[in-house]
Amino acid sequence: MLLYIFYIIISPVLYLLLNIFRLFSYKINEHWINEKKLLIHVKEKITSAKNKKIILLHAASAGEFEQIKPILKKINKNKFFIVQSFTSPTIYKKEKNNPLFDISCYHSYDFLWSSYLFFKTIKPYKYIITRHDVWPTHMLICKLLNIESYYINANIHKNSIWSYRFLQSFSRKIFSQFKIIFVPSNQINNLFINILGSSSSIIIVGDSRFDQILDRKKDNNYSLLPMKYKKMNNIIFGSYDAFDEDLIFNSLIKVFYNGDKDLKKRKAGIILVPHEVKVQTINSLIKKLKNKMITAIKLSDNSHDNANVIIVDRVGILADLYKYARLAYVGSGFTTGVHSVIEPAVYGCTVGHGPNIELLDEAKDMFNNNISHLLKSQNDLTEFIDLIDKPKKLFNEDIVKKYISNSSGATIRILKEIGL
Repeated sequence: MLLYIFYIIISPVLYLLLNIFRLFSYKINEHWINEKKLLIHVKEKITSAKNKKIILLHAASAGEFEQIKPILKKINKNKFFIVQSFTSPTIYKKEKNNPLFDISCYHSYDFLWSSYLFFKTIKPYKYIITRHDVWPTHMLICKLLNIESYYINANIHKNSIWSYRFLQSFSRKIFSQFKIIFVPSNQINNLFINILGSSSSIIIVGDSRFDQILDRKKDNNYSLLPMKYKKMNNIIFGSYDAFDEDLIFNSLIKVFYNGDKDLKKRKAGIILVPHEVKVQTINSLIKKLKNKMITAIKLSDNSHDNANVIIVDRVGILADLYKYARLAYVGSGFTTGVHSVIEPAVYGCTVGHGPNIELLDEAKDMFNNNISHLLKSQNDLTEFIDLIDKPKKLFNEDIVKKYISNSSGATIRILKEIGL
């Protein structure tokens, strides 16, 4: 409790620091400038809700919104008015008019005054958070305003800050304010029990992301790349970060030493999908590849005939691009933690990733079942890329299908328990 009080007391200092940081961050500044304006718009729209109960769902980023989508699809909009909040401007701008919800906005930052204004204005009947974005003041205000809060796809790892011994009582206070915590696995269930001291509010249901991935695959019947890529041996580098980019570049010039000549000889296509789409960074990579006799082009450019390397400068289509690939390297496994390995697996891709898989249960499951390649070094990545035209069936697809099938179905169970 003392830590809770201390956190609230230092809020003005954190507010000042964030106000400084926003001068150097487009995302923070964009959120900061528009948060209150969008909340006013939500207030106006809520008046049209009439007798509908308001459901507030929150997704910090694009990946978390994918987890929310199957929930949104099944909520009865004739009965409930749905407000969807985001943290990241990237996903807000892309999805702000999505028909799956009635209105969207930025979620408030975790300050006492802004949190109170946010929840008091929306007055949600139920508040649903997914994955990671749990904040102390948000939970406190929900408790004070008697708002039912639910944590779906709850995810912490053994080295999470929430599990630190000196923060045990602080973490317990925060997570005990959820009516139900929905966890995807026994392992995460045990971690929450260690924090809460009880399993009474925890239910193991799986992860709604599996439902969304399967739904998305079923609807993926449109073209995103030029026709020639359907006939090539493609590798996708998905959601890679700056650290990955150096590894990828060095490996590509080793495997395809003669540049475009080697790419054409092996009928190889390279699809690069950066986690952050920055024009300057993409142009710099195109120039570096050109110096090594590899012609790369942005997806948004008109002509792709003379390039076997495409850099995707659009957000939100990575999961659909995996249908073009036979190999998939999933990024951030050498830094903050690997991204979704299930998205490429459902398309039968042979999946490779870095060693930091602690944050993602399915990455650990796939590795432990020998259905993904854990790459620990530059040489490992080079050898993985070199598989591009080798015979397929590098893993047992039946095992992958069974794993995904057994992991799906969380959405229905979550909605039933919440009462939606």
